[in-house]
Amino acid sequence: MTQELSISSFTPVSGQSAPEAIVRRLTDAITSGELRPGDKLPREDELAKSLGVAPMTLRNALASLREFGLVVTTRGRFGGSFVASDVGERLRDAARTRSMTAQELRSLTDWRRAISGEACYLAAERGAARDFELIQEAAAEFLQHAADVGKRRIADARLHTLIAEASRSADLLREEIQIQEKLNLLILPQPTPSLAKDTPSMQHDTLIAAILRRDPEGARKEMLVHVESTYDWSSSMSKAYRK
Repeated sequence: MTQELSISSFTPVSGQSAPEAIVRRLTDAITSGELRPGDKLPREDELAKSLGVAPMTLRNALASLREFGLVVTTRGRFGGSFVASDVGERLRDAARTRSMTAQELRSLTDWRRAISGEACYLAAERGAARDFELIQEAAAEFLQHAADVGKRRIADARLHTLIAEASRSADLLREEIQIQEKLNLLILPQPTPSLAKDTPSMQHDTLIAAILRRDPEGARKEMLVHVESTYDWSSSMSKAYRK
C-alpha cells in the first residue's frame, strides 16, 4: 500500500553531515509511522531537490538505509525506493540490542507526560475534521495488527504522532517523534503485543473519544493514564525477564 506522503519528511536538511541528516530524517519518519511499510519515496532527483542536497549525497544516504534494511530499491518501470515491507522486524531487531534502565524509563515517562499530554490537550482544542479522520484511521490500523509486534508498533507510533500533528505545534510534534523512537526500545523487544491488549488504559478508545468531543482536559487526563499504564506494564515486563 502506498500512502500520500507528508511533505514534513522532505524539507531541506541542515546542520550535521547531509547524508547523516537524511538518514536521521527518514529513520524518524519510519519509526514515527509517518512513512509505513511499502511506501514509495519520491524519485531520487525530486527527493534530492526537496532535501536541498546533491543527488550523490542522497544516493549515499539511501545506500545506508538499504544497509540498515529500512529501504529497498528496485529497478525497472515500476521501480524506485520503498520503505521495506518488513521494516517493523528490522526495527525490532535493532531494539533488542539496547536496553533501558529503570531510571531512564521513569524519565521517559515524565517527558511523555509533559509532551504527549499537552499534545492531546491541544489536539482536542485545535484539531480539524481531517486530523480527526486520520487519527481514527490510525487507531483502526493499530487494532488490525494484534498479532504483529512490528506493524502494531508502527501503527501505535503513527497514531500518537498524528495527535501531536493535530496540536499545530511543530515543537511538540518534533519531541513526540523522539519519544516514539525511545518507546521502540520498550515495546518492540516484547514477545507479543497481546501482553498489553487486555489492559483498557493501554488502549486508545477513551483518549480518542475525548479528543473527538473536543474535551482538552479530558484528553490530557486520558493520556496521562495511558502513559502511566505503559510505564507500569514496561516495569512489570522488565522484572519478569530478570527472573
